Amino acid sequence: MNAKYSMIGLPVAALLLACYAGLVSASNLYQMAIVETTPGASAIQQGDTAKGLSSLQTSKVDTDAFARTMALCVANTQLADISGASSACTRAINLARSQAQATAAERREMQALALSNRGVMHWVAQDLAKAQQDFQRAAKLSDSKLVQHNLQQFSNRLEDLTAQR
Repeated sequence: MNAKYSMIGLPVAALLLACYAGLVSASNLYQMAIVETTPGASAIQQGDTAKGLSSLQTSKVDTDAFARTMALCVANTQLADISGASSACTRAINLARSQAQATAAERREMQALALSNRGVMHWVAQDLAKAQQDFQRAAKLSDSKLVQHNLQQFSNRLEDLTAQR
């Protein structure tokens, strides 16, 4: 499975409202993975999440279920549709485990990216315990920059919250 992933940043200061598109390197952003060839991915990357979600839902293009579900996870998280995001993110994790055409290493990487995406969704939902679990599980499966970045962001935010108390 040689899908090309993009990262979409989600600013923690505007947890439920805004998103920045494209490759993001700012340190105060979580990053989410999306398969670039998925219908609607470009619009989601450019910040037009509603248009991207509409394209994703109406597209007749035969996209693999994992890629489509990852895009739904990202779009619903950006729209703060926690119920929709939770369902999509969890389904992406399960689909990653069952990709028969992928190698074991590719399945681990796919699962780590899906777990990291769900960790961001849990952060947006302000469920810190579940966010921490997902970020840590993702880091055990992959040392990718996106996964490590999100785990570090979570650790920094958790330290900030603890220091404020």
